[in-house]
Amino acid sequence: MASLRASGRLLPVGNKPFSVLTRAADLVDAADGGLDVLVVGMGATGAGVALDAASRGLKVAVIDKGDLASGTSSKSSKLVHGGLRYLENYEFGLVREGVVERQLLMRLAPHLVRPMDFLYPVWPDTAKRRLLGLGLSTYDAFAFASLVGRGGDVRRHERVSAEEAIALAPALADSELAYSYLYGDCATDDARLVLSLVQAARRFGALTATYCEAVGLRKDDTGRVVGAVVEDRLDGGTVELRAHHVVNATGVWVDHLQGLEEPGRPAVVQPSKGVHLVVPRDRLPLLEASILLPSKQGDGRSMFAIPWGRQTILGTTDTPYDGSLEDLSLTADDLDYVLAAGNAVFRRDLTADDVLGAWAGVRPLLRNEGSSSMSDISRRHTLVEGAGGLLTITGGKLTTYRRMAKDVVDRIVERDGRRARCRTDEISLTGTRPYAALLAETTAAAGALGLDEEVAASLVRQSGEAASDVLSLVATDPSLGDTLSPAAPHIAAEVVQAARSEGAATLEDVFSRRFRLSLRARDAGLGAAPRAAALLAVETGRDSAWESAQVSRYAEAVRRERGVLGLRDADGVPVATG
Repeated sequence: MASLRASGRLLPVGNKPFSVLTRAADLVDAADGGLDVLVVGMGATGAGVALDAASRGLKVAVIDKGDLASGTSSKSSKLVHGGLRYLENYEFGLVREGVVERQLLMRLAPHLVRPMDFLYPVWPDTAKRRLLGLGLSTYDAFAFASLVGRGGDVRRHERVSAEEAIALAPALADSELAYSYLYGDCATDDARLVLSLVQAARRFGALTATYCEAVGLRKDDTGRVVGAVVEDRLDGGTVELRAHHVVNATGVWVDHLQGLEEPGRPAVVQPSKGVHLVVPRDRLPLLEASILLPSKQGDGRSMFAIPWGRQTILGTTDTPYDGSLEDLSLTADDLDYVLAAGNAVFRRDLTADDVLGAWAGVRPLLRNEGSSSMSDISRRHTLVEGAGGLLTITGGKLTTYRRMAKDVVDRIVERDGRRARCRTDEISLTGTRPYAALLAETTAAAGALGLDEEVAASLVRQSGEAASDVLSLVATDPSLGDTLSPAAPHIAAEVVQAARSEGAATLEDVFSRRFRLSLRARDAGLGAAPRAAALLAVETGRDSAWESAQVSRYAEAVRRERGVLGLRDADGVPVATG
């Protein structure tokens, strides 16, 4: 699709609705032929490839066997950061790349990528503490270098007293802290970031279809990959999608698709399991600052404690994983490790009864047979071109998705002999309104509808300029202003918005990836699930039987991911599923 330039900005042409009701038309359009690029995988990297390619004038379709961001891209620590920890392995290039991308995303997605203060605590027995200041100075220098001519920044590091650190993070009060370093990084909502990429790609003409699994690859007479056989997991049937270039952006699943291109090909990914727990904020109180926790268990692993609205996130683990990628869940060992790591620092006597929710994800790290631990494996990304021309991109991390996507599309335009430079460093993901002005306007409009400031702030963080669309729904039907759960300030109108404009097809899509209630609420929002399913059914043309099935399937999905924790209602009573 064409693009225009105005006042030095790149502007897309077109604004197609993103809903289940447009999905079939997108599939038909994609199957009609003429695709330049077919992207398999709708996580951050796949969505980034779709946006990059579409904004360079290529006809693109992107598919995923599940919802967008339903794999690793919704299971991160919810941070956009350079990776201060990677300096320990002297990966200066990787850290610089992450910091540069962090600075850029603050400008392109200000409602989603927000500066956050971080504390690096130091105790009397902290190892290598004389090097910490040097490492943080290096971190600051990378950020400063990336800011020339751009504006915007996170704080520079400084040393603060134990008392100053505890004022920012009261959870440290009993930890016998000596002092702390205070530095800056950014927080995000990973799934919403992917959603914003998909929506931006659609504005440039990209076709998108969730719940479409690539079950086979098509090759021409020379053995070159020219498309995929796709199974529609939502409405049934199969369709063949032809494209000049096929991109494998399936994360930890890349080896499967590579195996369809070259049976017997050695695996390139070593999955690493990362687990996070969510506890009430009053049990692990952090005011404004997150904490990077150096290991106090002797295993060299670092963890984060992150303020998250009414809750606090604690994690992550980093352990080799060789089990089923389709059956990932929290184990007793995972739970015990994270709680022990938190209690070793905070001395808050956290137990399983304190845990509101949890998630388990798998990172697609590049295999390195010489590594003795996961922390030694590089977080760099790689682009592999298979014997049939399949382009596989893997490794990397959420923060550097744009650079990964650029590498892929640079290779595609090189193959085609095109002259089309990458423009994703210019494309806003959230609109052009300044964040502060948008927040003030939304707060005033929400107040006029009887909604409080917390709801308004949540809408802006979730939807950016589209917050006004949600408020318009409430103006039409005030009952849509009802809050769904005490765990987070989401309102019923957001369910309607998720179906109409955010591609949500199931209740799990809404509660797990558009709202994150599956992670924040002890009952995963089940109290509001029937109403949400009913609203979703109206928007997608489903019946009451579908509504009931959606509630059951959602509850089972949450129970499966929480594993040893199980699923409990708001009063702590186990919920039977299945």
